[in-house]
Amino acid sequence: MNYKNNILPFLFLGILLKGLIYSQGNLFISGNSGPVANAGRDIKTLSKGSIFLDGSQSYVTDGSTIKYHWEFSPGLVLNSDNDFSQEISTDSFGETYLKSVITFKDVLDVKLAENNPGTKLEVVLKIKDRIGFEDRDTLIVEYFDPTIPEEELLDTMIVSSDSLFSTVADTDTVVVKNSGKGILIQSYAEDEISQMDIDIVNSIIFNQIREVGFNARVYINKDLKKPTLSGDYNFFCKDDECVSKNASLLNAKYVLVWEFAKSEDLFYIRVFDSMDYNNWIANDILSDPYKVLSESGIYGLDPLIRTSVTRVMSAKNFKNEISVLNRFKMKNEVLVEWGKYPIWAGITYLILDKVFAPDSKEPLPTQPPGFPHD
Repeated sequence: MNYKNNILPFLFLGILLKGLIYSQGNLFISGNSGPVANAGRDIKTLSKGSIFLDGSQSYVTDGSTIKYHWEFSPGLVLNSDNDFSQEISTDSFGETYLKSVITFKDVLDVKLAENNPGTKLEVVLKIKDRIGFEDRDTLIVEYFDPTIPEEELLDTMIVSSDSLFSTVADTDTVVVKNSGKGILIQSYAEDEISQMDIDIVNSIIFNQIREVGFNARVYINKDLKKPTLSGDYNFFCKDDECVSKNASLLNAKYVLVWEFAKSEDLFYIRVFDSMDYNNWIANDILSDPYKVLSESGIYGLDPLIRTSVTRVMSAKNFKNEISVLNRFKMKNEVLVEWGKYPIWAGITYLILDKVFAPDSKEPLPTQPPGFPHD
């Protein structure tokens, strides 16, 4: 039995079906109807105090009941001081620190662990709608002691959500990752779309960078606080040189820039080293973004942007920030893309079948006696 001949049709069918299912996601996208997460303002607190997390300004437009998914930096919330057994679910860093709580309550009372004055740790709120679209918002919890002058406080600010990706050893000692390999996300689209839509695209890119396994810090301008930055930081950059300087001030090695072409219906995304902005590491172009925007709103671009981010982040330059396993998974996403184009997938199948499946010379059927008849 020729197993190659038997396997190839199933392989082709699997790729085709996976791509077909993936492409149907666009059918459920309609307008700017995605969820909006609002974690509230940053909080200052005394050491080992208690805070109220207020997500009441968050909303979804599809009528579904909101589940508030709060994620905490390691070292912020002790398991022993809080009882969230009545909530939907919880997760922990080891035995000591709480990692996350999912609840139906829009306001959550949280008792904090003890930390040094000046310590700043993140809390992230995630909201999903029934389709699966997600939005997130971040607030900073800052510990302070009114008896200590502000200039003497220890500044342990963690700018992006890396604190949530830190690990806790068996002894529950907090381990923070190296901060010198991060990436700054920058948009040049202020004249093309609204600030809200820019924030949504930045959030999509941020989430996808995390999805592909990038394990260093990811910076977005809206999450940066002016008092913690150098006076030379420019929030209104319009060129790669300017944003490269910003990245250097943040100690971020890479920059990801995205923009719409002003004269064409194109969406550009590129990545470069902050010390060499003239030479791009990788880039990608999406066609007809304005058409998608007019038909499906900003969330219609979600799957397209995620695919572009995956492509540029698969560059070999990121091999130290993305594991071999995650890089392998990114490469395999190409198979899903092939499944979206049945004609090309069919041609590929025919070529593979011709190359790898040897010609099988089947015996001629046995002729009946006396055939052909006189």
